[in-house]
Amino acid sequence: MARIRMPDRVFLALESATTPQHVALLATFGPPAGAEPGPYVQRLFERLVAAPVAAPFTFRPRHARWGAFDGTWEELAGQDVDRSYHLRRSALPAPGGERELTDLVSRLHSRPLDTTRPLWECHLIEGLADGRFALYVKVHHALTDGLGVQQRLRRMLSTDPRDEGLRPLWSIAAPADNSTGAEGPTARGLAATALGLGRAARTMARGVRARADRTRAVPFLVPRSPLNAAVGRQRQVITRSYEFDRFRAVAKDAGTTVNDVLLAVCGGALRQCLAAAGALPARSLTAGTPVSTREAGDASTANSFAMTVMSLGTDVADPLERLRAVARSSALAKRELGELPKGSTGLYGALFTWPFVAQNVLGLGGATRPPYNVVVSNIPGSAQRMYFAGCPLETVHPLGSVCHGVGLFIAARSAGGRLNLGLVGDRSLLAPLDGLGDALGDQLGLLEEALERT
Repeated sequence: MARIRMPDRVFLALESATTPQHVALLATFGPPAGAEPGPYVQRLFERLVAAPVAAPFTFRPRHARWGAFDGTWEELAGQDVDRSYHLRRSALPAPGGERELTDLVSRLHSRPLDTTRPLWECHLIEGLADGRFALYVKVHHALTDGLGVQQRLRRMLSTDPRDEGLRPLWSIAAPADNSTGAEGPTARGLAATALGLGRAARTMARGVRARADRTRAVPFLVPRSPLNAAVGRQRQVITRSYEFDRFRAVAKDAGTTVNDVLLAVCGGALRQCLAAAGALPARSLTAGTPVSTREAGDASTANSFAMTVMSLGTDVADPLERLRAVARSSALAKRELGELPKGSTGLYGALFTWPFVAQNVLGLGGATRPPYNVVVSNIPGSAQRMYFAGCPLETVHPLGSVCHGVGLFIAARSAGGRLNLGLVGDRSLLAPLDGLGDALGDQLGLLEEALERT
């Protein structure tokens, strides 16, 4: 049995009834041309159940005496994975719209995975309007990160509508170099780690000294908000989809990036809802943003990312000025990461990720200041039309997880000319922020109007 890598053990340590640590995707599809939806979905489900299961979807954790911080993966034979448990089928009530779908997915996303089994589930959801169906797949963060899930999704899909081959996520074997064990340290590796850690610490110290600079977002120096409390057992999932060209046009006209526009739209929506609730802090909220640490061409799907912190500009009323403030903060964060030695990016994130993990494990999460207020992740996708076993992909929404102290995760993914957003939050903490999903569209429109006037 292979030892569980340290970056992966973190998510098992964070796992609890109130903080399940799975990532997920929610993808909607249309039926193939000429297919009758009911019988087709039945046949598709039968094919999914019959599909083979490959590593790491055959792994289940086995913990030693040190609990979640020391453990191994036990690998089951593919035929020993109980497909009747891991694959489920559900149907929506009429009219089968976005509300009915997100109500169901909110309940599914609230439930922890069974850690006595391989850490994944797939739900085939039928009953969407116009004969459409959805796949909701959740995988424990100890097995893969959000980008890893999306990489598997790309390998599952085809650009050919006539390709009826079935390649579900759990049938795609991990690359040979996708290590699930922990490598032993070498003298050279330890020296490089020490050097990188020193430089990362100096970068963070520089940020603390310059904390009066509103451009700079500093871990843990964040304002309090209703989202930064202890979370409960229930999640709320919100999905929205926009034409990708709208974000691209705003970025081009404003001289920023699409990611800057996404952050500014999220910041504007949070400002709008917090102000309406009488809970808007004077200082800007910050976002923890995952940055992939994979090398170019790396097809592995194990956890390989670092966190950095950026301002959301919630202290700026004007939409265009907010975008400019976010762009400055983003550029500064990227520049500081770029100045670190190769391979040290993860160490910078670890300097504030590990204290946050300790807060949650020790029961202090929500009572102490988190390193950032929310998480915002943007995963690039394909502009091409994609198909799954001949079914056209319509939308795909990435879904993250929340912890005590950080009660909202916003993830975005582009697909087929659209930017799809998936918001996951603690249901009780999101209650005061009524209308957050609609506020995203409001803020995108305000940015477009502001640029038209310039």
